[in-house]
Amino acid sequence: MSFAYSWLAVSGKSPDDTLRDLGLTLGNTYEGFPNGNLSGIMLPTGWYLVVSERCDYANTRRLRRLSKRCELVTCAVEEHVMYASTSGWKNGKHAWEITHDSQSAAGRHHLDATGKLPPMFDEIRTWYAGEQAAMDQSNQLVDCTMEVPIETARRITGFSFHDTLPGEGKDLFHHLDRDPTAKKWWQFWRR
Repeated sequence: MSFAYSWLAVSGKSPDDTLRDLGLTLGNTYEGFPNGNLSGIMLPTGWYLVVSERCDYANTRRLRRLSKRCELVTCAVEEHVMYASTSGWKNGKHAWEITHDSQSAAGRHHLDATGKLPPMFDEIRTWYAGEQAAMDQSNQLVDCTMEVPIETARRITGFSFHDTLPGEGKDLFHHLDRDPTAKKWWQFWRR
C-alpha cells in the first residue's frame, strides 16, 4: 500500500497562532494516526504538526508569511511514484530544500539539495547512499534515497509516518476545520 501525505511543523509559534494564521480551528480529538483531510498535534519535541492526507505542495508566499518569527519544516511524500521533499523556513525566509524524485533521469539516485542544509544532512545522505549501493549491488529495486528528505525532516521535528508516536492508542490528533470567521478559504497547500 502506498501513501500520499504532506505535513508542516512549526516551532517558536503557539498552536493557536499557527492555526489562526492558517485559517483553521481545532475539531474533535481521535485515536491513532492522522486521518481525515487535515489533522494537528503538538509533538513531544515542541513542534506543532499539521498533516494533510494528500501530497500537496505548499504555497511559497504563505510559507514565508507563516514562518515569520518562527521556524517551519515541510514534508511532502508520494510513495507510489517515489517522491519526497522537505524544506526549511526561518523568519520568513526559505532556508533549504531537499527533494528526491525517482521519475527524474537519475531514477532511484536522484537527490537535489539546496540552501543552508541542516547539519545532519551529510550523515543521512551518506547512510542512505550506502544502503542504495547495497540494494543496487544485489539487483534489488528498492529506493533508499527517498528516505533522505523524510529522515532529515524527522530528525529536526521528531515526526515521521514511519514512527510510532508516544502515547499512540490515545486521543492524540485533532481534526482541523476551516475557521468560519477567517476571511479566506484555507488554501495553504495550494500554489
